[in-house]
Amino acid sequence: MCTQAVKRVNDTWYLMKTRDPVSWMRHEDEIKLFDSPADKYRKLIIQNPVPYEDGYYGGINEKGATFISTFVRTSEDQISYIRKPYIRLILDAETASEAVEIIKSFYPKIGGNMFVADANQCFGIEATAKEYFVEEILESGVKANHFNHLPDRNLNFDKDQEFEKWSKTHEQRAIELVAGIKGISDCESLLSDRKHSEQKRAICTTPDEAKVYTYSAFVFDTKNKVVRYAQGCPSIVGFKEYSFTNLPIMNDISQID
Repeated sequence: MCTQAVKRVNDTWYLMKTRDPVSWMRHEDEIKLFDSPADKYRKLIIQNPVPYEDGYYGGINEKGATFISTFVRTSEDQISYIRKPYIRLILDAETASEAVEIIKSFYPKIGGNMFVADANQCFGIEATAKEYFVEEILESGVKANHFNHLPDRNLNFDKDQEFEKWSKTHEQRAIELVAGIKGISDCESLLSDRKHSEQKRAICTTPDEAKVYTYSAFVFDTKNKVVRYAQGCPSIVGFKEYSFTNLPIMNDISQID
């Protein structure tokens, strides 16, 4: 249950996402620097802090190639993008188009409602266990927990009609907000937006409103290779900045050498 958007502003792409994990998922996350011989480029990835559990949620590499996604459950055999090591492998790409090819090379296929970008290009991908739909995004895009191109329906909508309303309300509100983005602070405002909170359908849901709420949020700036990360509900804790040239103290970030 997440909301994400992309926007072209001047000569960069912004990719932004809230993380609203369902009850069975690990709620906590952290930002980690991956810098090892196994990595073609250095990477900053938002991940599950428990090393033996799955959970990569989005990331950027030092070339500016970036990946975010939400999950759309369309079949019982679908493999989620959050499974390790998929995002880490995708971020071996130098460009967005190369990232698309890496995603298409996975067998079995991974599922998700994805965006990949670099400073120059952005692509949206709808992915199931059977097929991918890929489109180039020219100005902006929004994805929640349903598809707009592939016919596959989120199976969780049949179990919870409120989830479908939630996903489509988030999509529509994000479309309204992404049009006005002129800088990274506007991205943070989108991720912290509280409209429709009275229905518990705000893009940013707080802990006192629902068991499933917005546990974190992040924005990637592909040109400047900057991450703005809210490690907690963004409307409460705000955002901190991370980059490859200005890494925080080790108490604030985990690192793999």
